[in-house]
Amino acid sequence: MTNNKKRSIRLCYALNFASAVCLTIISPSLPRLAQDFKLGLGEMGLLLTIQFIGFTVFTFCSGIMADRIGKRKTILFAMIMLTAAVIILTFSTHFAALCAILMFLGGGFGIIETMSNALLSDICDEGEAVYQINLMQVFYGVGAFIGPILIGIAYSNNVSWRAVYMVLGFFLAALTLWFVVNKFPRLPFAEKIKFVDIKNLAGDKKFLLICLCMFLYTGSEVGSWGWLSEFVESAMRFTVIESAAAVSVFWIAMTISRFVVAKLLRKADLRKFIMALALAAGIVSAIMGVAENKAFVWIVIVLLGVACSGLWGMIVSYGAEIYRKNTGTVFAVFVASGGIGAAAVPGAMGFTAEHIGLRGSLIFPAVFFASIAAVFILIPKLIPKRENI
Repeated sequence: MTNNKKRSIRLCYALNFASAVCLTIISPSLPRLAQDFKLGLGEMGLLLTIQFIGFTVFTFCSGIMADRIGKRKTILFAMIMLTAAVIILTFSTHFAALCAILMFLGGGFGIIETMSNALLSDICDEGEAVYQINLMQVFYGVGAFIGPILIGIAYSNNVSWRAVYMVLGFFLAALTLWFVVNKFPRLPFAEKIKFVDIKNLAGDKKFLLICLCMFLYTGSEVGSWGWLSEFVESAMRFTVIESAAAVSVFWIAMTISRFVVAKLLRKADLRKFIMALALAAGIVSAIMGVAENKAFVWIVIVLLGVACSGLWGMIVSYGAEIYRKNTGTVFAVFVASGGIGAAAVPGAMGFTAEHIGLRGSLIFPAVFFASIAAVFILIPKLIPKRENI
């Protein structure tokens, strides 16, 4: 492996790390935003939904953009947009402005998460791509648990959410500079996307089922950790630092498990692995909804992180190994499908919580995780395997 290739892979890891920080910062920040802008549970859920509407729209467009002008230019565009959105957010004083900025923020980290995976797939040899994509999720997990715990410490010491986001903006600016100066290895030629390619994908039932699973998984995962701080503060009487730590514990468990999963995937059956973890996640989510003991809730949070650990990377990898053509668009549609779920499910959980409480709203991830297992049980029976579409 050449030095340029090694440095470029590390840069992809760093991009995923940054996108995770930008994504998970919203959970421990929600109570502070609610206090500052006088928000109810429904409006708090709307913030999560708005952010993932931006994630979905920009991610889908970025796939076509990447297959037209290249993944590196697309990532650079996203880095600049994300950095600007994070810094501008610190000056917002109205709820409408907050929603608009969060839409661009979601779009920025959505493009970066998507295209860093697609870029890594192009950098690596075909047989190594599945391993590297899942290993990169370890770095995503590191960002996802370091971000909330540092932010929780900051908030517990009365640091404002505006100051936290400003520091994040400076970090993103430095990462953008690294991306600009990095020398990438020569990448394989990517055929420009054509209308017929999009039409073929839209009519491919297996592709659509994978997109459905991305919708179900991402919506359930984001709904689970996105509401976790509010759930443990209101239902379990956790302190501010404990509620932020709860999100970090979830991501620590997920990250450690992702490293193990990345190693096991070299020998394990990918489809069966997805089914087992998805079913486990559904069961644990249901248990979370009825848990009463504080110590037991910590155990459930760890188990949920373990169960969710490899699902995102494994579902994407399952599709990526089948659809090697127009990787920019394929990855974008997969991730955008997840973005739709991330926009819909947390918002639905918020509005449901206003009527039956946060415990009752946990039925969404419980059912959706279990549905992923059902889909992967049925895939080989319903649709013959088709490759390289």
